Amino acid sequence: MSQRQSTTSARVRGLDLGKPRLTAAGWLLVFLWLGLPAMLLGAALDFLLQWLSGECVGFWCYLP
Repeated sequence: MSQRQSTTSARVRGLDLGKPRLTAAGWLLVFLWLGLPAMLLGAALDFLLQWLSGECVGFWCYLP
């Protein structure tokens, strides 16, 4: 038997890594790309409806 093992049967020594997960930077990017545009669109629709109807319909209507 050869001293050198083939790459398919070689074992990797070291730490076992956990499952892939989102990091803090990943969560921030998800918020910036999905959450922020959705909130801005909702605010624009609330403002447009308030401007057309004359009634306050947004969340800020409940604030003093």
